[in-house]
Amino acid sequence: MKLKKSTVIILVSSWILFLAVCVSAYLKLDLLYAKKITNEKISRKQTQEDQREKEQQEKRKKVQAFMSDYYQWIQKNDRENLKKVTQDFQMLKKQQKKFQQYVEKYQNLSYRVEEGPNNQSYIVYVTYELKIKGISTPAPGLSVYGVEEKGNSFFLYNNENREPEEITAAKEESLSNRETKELIAKVSRDYEKAKKSDKKLEKFLKGSQIS
Repeated sequence: MKLKKSTVIILVSSWILFLAVCVSAYLKLDLLYAKKITNEKISRKQTQEDQREKEQQEKRKKVQAFMSDYYQWIQKNDRENLKKVTQDFQMLKKQQKKFQQYVEKYQNLSYRVEEGPNNQSYIVYVTYELKIKGISTPAPGLSVYGVEEKGNSFFLYNNENREPEEITAAKEESLSNRETKELIAKVSRDYEKAKKSDKKLEKFLKGSQIS
């Protein structure tokens, strides 16, 4: 049986339309699959970043706890513990002698922890008020340390002249940070304000007895 030309055209058109629908459906499914894979990658990356940030937060808390212990040992003159965690204990002993002679205590201590040159090191900014014996007005101050993980604890570089070059470089780079600049500026303003408000404190600080 011979098909009419019009019938052939209809069949061909239907087949072409069917193919077009199939191709369109395939492309749509392929696009949806690609989008799904992309979303999964983004989600996986975000999860990894969230996990890394969580781990860093936990580490920063541990560093802050260590620094809190360190300053308690300083104030108690706990040389046994200080010797275990400091790079230059001989230098620290000299500082401790002056501290015991002139300083009553540290107060309002605060610790800001930044990542160091590697995953086991940190740059720590410590702000405080130093209560000098016989002087009512405390002196605002700021100290910067390089700290590294060491076993289950940490190790503090207390002598800038003997710290590793990568720690020194990380500290210098940190000084360009906006938050760091603001912190230093605030401590500097508070320091000058305290000196102006108490002539006795100003006279003492000019002598630099505890530097």
